[in-house]
Amino acid sequence: MPLVGTITGSTLITLACLLFNGVETAIAAGIFYLIYMQIEAYVIGPNVMRHNVKVPGLVVVIAALIGGTLLGILGALIAIPVAASVLIIINQVMIPRQNEL
Repeated sequence: MPLVGTITGSTLITLACLLFNGVETAIAAGIFYLIYMQIEAYVIGPNVMRHNVKVPGLVVVIAALIGGTLLGILGALIAIPVAASVLIIINQVMIPRQNEL
């Protein structure tokens, strides 16, 4: 749940800053979390997926964008496992079959 967790956490913290510390602190927290979410989504997340799940970073970003566009939050959550499954099918089934021919 990295996509939903980051958005939920940053929203709650920004609202808490707005309620208890004022507008300036809430704006600073909002900007910080906006930058953090971009770095996590486009740098950290794809690198983790590439090294641990063996899914290329570009596939992770494209799958999340397509899934989010087509099905919203649910699509973004299931996009990376679906992309990994497609890559496994290609590597384990289709390529060996083509090599046999």
